[in-house]
Amino acid sequence: MTSTNLNRRAFLRGRSSKFDLGAIRPPWSIEISQFAERCTRCDECIKACPENILFRGDGGYPEVNFQHGECTFCSHCADACQAKAFKVKHTDPKDAWQLNVSIKDSCLSLNAVVCRACGDSCPEGAIRFSLQVGGISSPEIDSETCTGCGECLYVCPKNAVLVQNSN
Repeated sequence: MTSTNLNRRAFLRGRSSKFDLGAIRPPWSIEISQFAERCTRCDECIKACPENILFRGDGGYPEVNFQHGECTFCSHCADACQAKAFKVKHTDPKDAWQLNVSIKDSCLSLNAVVCRACGDSCPEGAIRFSLQVGGISSPEIDSETCTGCGECLYVCPKNAVLVQNSN
């Protein structure tokens, strides 16, 4: 059996074979440097995700793609990991990860087009709209309420929601 050359695979795909520090890892992943050491890249967490938001990212490590849907914090990914790359306690979505969610200038509401898809779909009610001068409704994210589930990004017709690691 031949081994897979991750450097070559990454090169051919136009990606890096290194661990991407900026990528969003699965919920309840341990601290990033320890995650890179412990994760065996076995794909068990990816296979266990019922929402299909996990994929094999740069270097073969699991990453989250909210374009495929939201995280329901079911903890199947953490439960499937044999390498202990996830926190032992994984029940509270607030402890799942530290993400910053913001709205880009391409947001329809910020451009005087009626759209509240992100606010309507937010399961936590963390996105509210405040009326501005000129009839523009500005989305505001309550970072205390937001769990970073990604539902807002998934439903946004303009891909105007930005979800990033806060680390």
